[in-house]
Amino acid sequence: MSGAFSFSIMLLIVKLMKDTNTFTLVFYRSLVQIVISLVTLMQKGLNPLGPNDWKIRVLLMLRAVFGALAVCSWFYGVQVLPLPDAVTLQFTTPPFAALFAVCMVGEKWLPLDMIGAVVCLTGVVFIAHPTWLFGTEIQPVYENQASGFIKALAVIVTTIGAACAGIAYVLVRKIGDSANAIVMVLYYALLSVPLCVFGSFIMKGTCNVWGENGQFSFTDYILMLLMG
Repeated sequence: MSGAFSFSIMLLIVKLMKDTNTFTLVFYRSLVQIVISLVTLMQKGLNPLGPNDWKIRVLLMLRAVFGALAVCSWFYGVQVLPLPDAVTLQFTTPPFAALFAVCMVGEKWLPLDMIGAVVCLTGVVFIAHPTWLFGTEIQPVYENQASGFIKALAVIVTTIGAACAGIAYVLVRKIGDSANAIVMVLYYALLSVPLCVFGSFIMKGTCNVWGENGQFSFTDYILMLLMG
């Protein structure tokens, strides 16, 4: 319950900072997680790199990459879409995870899993509200709501993010108890930093993910600290 509450607060902060570069938010969140993870691992006396097994470390890096892609996609969706729509799209992760679990760890695809996947994807269709299916586009009811194209793009990106999260969850399953959960968080946070810089350069045309001088107020930094 505490994890779900914290996640909800994080999404609310992302929505409040909807005009900020998505990669900047993920960047600052990662910095906070790096500090917390390193301090925790030092207190526990654990190796930040995890077990001395290159296969496990490769899985940790893959889990970190897909986790970072998922968070960047989710943050973009939260910034662009109405918050209930973005959260609903994020909850399509379980059917993706179930599907990838069949391919990656050999779990069975049960009839109930199939029904759940169909229901989730049907919900995505209703949120996306494609004109080829519904005929006419619903007029925006929120002030400054995104255009039809931007909304459709956000739906696609957020759904891709849910798929990436599904892969990340399955990789956590493959790693199992071979690595501490805090080590997984540290790998994610460390790899998120260069990925944010690269993503910002590709999507925004700038490598500056820390913000221009004077761009953020003291309150903004407090919100980003809480977000982390």
